[in-house]
Amino acid sequence: MSTTERTDQRRVPEHRQPESAPARPPAAVGWAYAMVIVATLAAIASNVFEIAHQVETGAAGAATTGDLVLTIAFCALFGYFAEMLRAGRQWGRVLLTIFTSLGLLFTGLGLAGLGGRPLVGPLQASLAVTSLVPSVIGLVLLYVPSVNQWIAQVRDRSRTVSQRMRKAFLTAHVAISVGWLGLVTGMFAMSVSGATTGSAEHQAAMYRTMSMLDEIFLGMTSMFALITGIVVAAGTKWGLLLRTWVAVKFFTTMGVMMLGFAVIHQLILRANELVDEGAPVRGGELDTVGWSMAAAAAVAVLSLVFMTAVSTYKPWGHTRRGRRANARPAARRTSSSR
Repeated sequence: MSTTERTDQRRVPEHRQPESAPARPPAAVGWAYAMVIVATLAAIASNVFEIAHQVETGAAGAATTGDLVLTIAFCALFGYFAEMLRAGRQWGRVLLTIFTSLGLLFTGLGLAGLGGRPLVGPLQASLAVTSLVPSVIGLVLLYVPSVNQWIAQVRDRSRTVSQRMRKAFLTAHVAISVGWLGLVTGMFAMSVSGATTGSAEHQAAMYRTMSMLDEIFLGMTSMFALITGIVVAAGTKWGLLLRTWVAVKFFTTMGVMMLGFAVIHQLILRANELVDEGAPVRGGELDTVGWSMAAAAAVAVLSLVFMTAVSTYKPWGHTRRGRRANARPAARRTSSSR
């Protein structure tokens, strides 16, 4: 065979199999999408009913405005996450799972009267129950075998967000997290000031300011810090549970949120109740509540500083899940080379 013939043979392009079309989502995805939307609409209706009740009774204020903003934001976000699920985005499923679970938790606490604002009348309670049922069904449908198989098929093509979106979410995450840290630090300073003062007027001013910040900003900043952080993690190469430092940040964020909702919020409510009742500044329950608020706020501040350090140094390497994920491509390359 001549050199020219060998060269021509090398130039013949190899036959390539056409890429398979993206797998269509199974029916369970559509049903999960519908259940999440129904649950979200019921929860929003319950929130709107509460806002209307506050307006009718003259109790509307800055907290009502914050509730309205959160209602609009969550309506848009849940719709967006549901659309990302239908597009096969793994991070969309993760966000839907987390926030549907949080909704179940908070709604359950509200129904049981164990936290948050009490439900107003049977209509709001009925709406809360209406949101619970499709939420549970939707969560189950998100992880049936057909959905897991479909996500596994499309995740390599669509698991990450675009570079522009990543930068936007990262900027928002950093800005909101800084605001969250500043807010909690300020509340810690006010709680210490209220617990150490001998002036009833000064103490009342501190606790009422804390109540305003808690009602308007604390829940909002923590929630959006969590949302943007999950998108930056689950929607990029870092992954939500692939690296230890990301997983630690995620669970620490959840812990600080629970601390704020279940402990700090309840203590602020109790402190303001005692102030309105004219409780003594020193030596009584108000003293205990004040120092408890300071201790809880200190834990929150230290936790947020810890998360900032973890984000900077990125220690500890991959999780067990991350090591398994890295081993799969290597195993495929080894088997294909044989």
